[in-house]
Parts: sequence; structure tokens; C-alpha cells
Amino acid sequence: MKHNLRQIVWCWLPWLIIAFGLIIRFDLYFFNHSLWLDEAFIAVNFIDKTFWELLQPPLDYSNSILTPPGFLVIAKLSIILFGNSDFILRLFPFICGVASLPLFYYMAKSYISDAAVPVALFLFAISNSLIYYSSDFKQYSSDVMITIILFLLVTYIQTSTLTFKRLSLLTVVGILAVWFSHPAAFILASIGGYLIILYGFNKQWLSMISIVGVSLIWLLGFIAMYLFIMGGGLETSGIGEYLLHLWISWDSFMPSPFSWVGFKWLIRNYFMMFNEPGSLNMTQVAGVMFIVGCIAMLVKRKAALFLLILPIFITLAISFLQKYPFHERMILFLLPSFYLIIAEGITQLQVKLLALPKLTIFIPLTQIILIVSLVNYPTYYRHNTQEIKPILEYIQKNKLDTDILYIYYWAEPAFRYYANNYNFAYADCNIITPLPKNEWIKEIDYFRNKQGLKPVTVDETKCILGNYEGFYQILQQAELDKLQNHGRVWFIFSHLNDHEKQLYLNYLDKIGVRMEEFLQTGAYAYLYEF
Repeated sequence: MKHNLRQIVWCWLPWLIIAFGLIIRFDLYFFNHSLWLDEAFIAVNFIDKTFWELLQPPLDYSNSILTPPGFLVIAKLSIILFGNSDFILRLFPFICGVASLPLFYYMAKSYISDAAVPVALFLFAISNSLIYYSSDFKQYSSDVMITIILFLLVTYIQTSTLTFKRLSLLTVVGILAVWFSHPAAFILASIGGYLIILYGFNKQWLSMISIVGVSLIWLLGFIAMYLFIMGGGLETSGIGEYLLHLWISWDSFMPSPFSWVGFKWLIRNYFMMFNEPGSLNMTQVAGVMFIVGCIAMLVKRKAALFLLILPIFITLAISFLQKYPFHERMILFLLPSFYLIIAEGITQLQVKLLALPKLTIFIPLTQIILIVSLVNYPTYYRHNTQEIKPILEYIQKNKLDTDILYIYYWAEPAFRYYANNYNFAYADCNIITPLPKNEWIKEIDYFRNKQGLKPVTVDETKCILGNYEGFYQILQQAELDKLQNHGRVWFIFSHLNDHEKQLYLNYLDKIGVRMEEFLQTGAYAYLYEF
């Protein structure tokens, strides 16, 4: 009876974990927070662009090379079918986030030991990053799902004879994958290399040649997308230099691994990746468990380890070439590999402890402590939340016809996207000082230059687009001084830190009188009388 009860619990445990992960993801999706800056950069392009225009770089604020074309097409199709709303924009990432849970369960069963599966699944289900990006209008959730599908596909391919049907499936899925996920190219490179080595080692020459052919077709498909949709890479895009500069400033590209600087970069980023995007506490413990997992799999599951770890090395190599950043959400697609290997490490540590009879009583407690010390309590509501919708609703209800709006620089994309919903007209917004000349053209400046915006006087507009992303003493004071003697002005802020916001408010308090304020998470409205 006790044995049967244990079997029942073990059988249902993964599905209970999946159910828990689904509840959290549904909760966040229906929380329906406002689009934050990076979401708004993409979302504004769906207001009036056609399918074809979405596939022609550049998009208004960020070049389409940053968002896979397949993702854009699915989003546009969703809007046509169900209407434009935050829920619909996030529908595809949400579906991917939800589908990833059971898919990851089957992937875990194929790649790691049975005892490690619930551990890996729990880490995956409770991951802050995976929870958040399942309801974020960006491609990172679909990157993860496509990665899992590709890993599952290779297990399906290698378990039976390589028939024409299986080759065709492998070819089609691979071609589609790179149109929906940029890092899918790294996974496909790993799969292609693995299968070629596998069939070559087994002297299955025809199968090996077939995989070489499939890999070449994948490569041609990627090149076609890279040239005609991505426009040939960052270097050819309007804001490409800025993005490269930004990623360099974040130290996202690996230096030479044979230098002391490169070695320190590798060590630092090795542990950092378990925290962001890995969402794990005690990164040193996670790093050790990852190494233990690699050693354990090297003994019993060499092929699985090779497949799981090769995309990490390929991503590092591409990072060294400064073609793809090894940084936070950009490597979210590697999380399935991280969690599987760490789970194997935790489980194998338990197995080794079983060999020590005097410590048997501490084994379950040891595993529980390890898991609890690693997981991060879900704080997904506070991640990149910029609640501008309540701000606009409040201003709409309290604004006088004679009032002026001042839109802070980084608040522009979200304001533009939501403006019509609250009876504001973004088309009537203007700059009141000349566009600044910066070394790097940022997303908003790029769009304003493309629009050919020219400054107007305060008397000529009721909606002002702020020109500066931070409080630059002389320049910002000169712009704000133009508001004096112009009555009531509503200031809309989002995507700025408390220090920057306080600098603005300190100066506004000097030249005007603060009449009202309405504060939300990550977004703020202030009414001043000048």
C-alpha cells in the first residue's frame, strides 16, 4: 500500500508542478499590466502598419532585426482576428509560456534521470524570468518554447530510422524556427553538429550526408532571413551602432577567452547567468550544482550533455564576434539547459549521499535545502512594470481644455500607443527645442529624425515631447523654462529612476507650483502651474 501510494505521488507530482506554474502564469497574464518601454517600442508599429510594412526594416523605434519576422506576423494576425489590446498583443508569448511547461516536462524525461525531472520542472515552473516573459510582448517566451521543441525533435529523430518523412520534418521545422526565433540558429547548429557526429561515428554515411544537406538548407534559410528581413545585421540598421554601443557598455560581448580579461569575464558571467536570467539565488551554489550535473551526465549521458551544453558555447562564440549579446534576457533560451543540468547535479549529489549510511537521514533534508536556497520567490509583478494606463485615465478625467501635456522622453512610445484610448492625439504632439545631437542615435531620436520633427513654440502646441532622457542641467532647464507663464502643465513620467525624477521635480518646484500628483508603479503624473 505504501509502495502504491509512493508511485501515485511520483506519477502526479510533475503535473501538480505544471499546474502550479500555469496558475502563476495565468495570474500574471490577467493582471494585464501596462506595456512598458520595450513592449511599446514594438506595439506602436501595429497601430497602422500592414503585414508587408512590418517585414520591411526598420520599424519605427527599433529595427525589425530585434524582433523575429514570424513573431511580428503572428502578432498582426492576432490583432486582425481578435482586435488590438494588451491581452491580444501578449497572447502569443502567453501561449508559448504555457505550452513550454508540459513540453519541458517531456524534454526533461528525455535528457536527464527520472529522479531529476521533478527538480528541473520545479525550477522551470517557478522561474521569475520565464513567468514574466510569458506575459511580455517580446519574443523571449517563444525563444524558449522553440528551443524546447527543437530539443524534443532531435530525440524523436535519433530514436528511429532516418526516413524521408523525418528528414522533411526536420528540414521544415528548422527553416520555420529561425523565422520565429533568432537564437534558434544556435540550437540548430548544435543539433546539426550532433547528428552529423552521431551518424558518422556509427558509420551511417547516408544518414550523415542527409543531415549535412538539411543543415545547408537551414543555413540558406537563415541567410535569406538575415539579408532580406534583418537587413544584413545591426551594422546596416538605423540604430544598430547605438545598440552595439549599449551592449558593449553592458559588457555583453566576450573578450578573448585566452586573455586575463576574458577569463575574468567568463567567471563573472558564469555565475551571473544563474541569477539573470536564471532567477536563482546563491549563484555560487547554482554554479557548483551545474558543474556536478555536467560531471554526472558526462559519465552516463554524454550525448544529452553535448546537446544541452553546445548552444552555450556557440552563443559565447557569437558573442565574441559581437553579433549577439551574452546578456540577461537575450540568453533566456538557454534556461532549459541550465535547469536540466542543475537538477541532475542536485539529484546526483543525493545519490552519492545515499552511499553514506550514517547520513541517510539527512538526504531528503539536504535536497530540500538545496532547492529552497536556489529558487527565488516569484516577484514578477515588480519586474519592468510601468503603469501608464491609470496615469492617462487620471489626466483625462482631470485635465482642462487649456492644459498642456509634457511627455517625458522615455514615456513617448507608451503614450503614443495608448493615446487614442484616452482621447489624446499623439499626432498633435511636438518638440519645443531642436533635436539633440548625440553620438549614438537612440530609438526615439531615430523615429523623430525619420519623421522630420521641427521645434514649435509652446503657444503652438498642447502636447510637448520632452527631448532629454535625463536631467541635463543646462539643456533641460532651458526646455522647461519655456513653460513659464503658460498656465497648467501635466508632466507624464515613466521609465526613469527615482534620482532622475527627483532632479526634474526639484527644478519644476523652483519655477512652478505643484498642484497635483498621481503616482503608480513605474509611472507618475504631476500637475504644475507656471
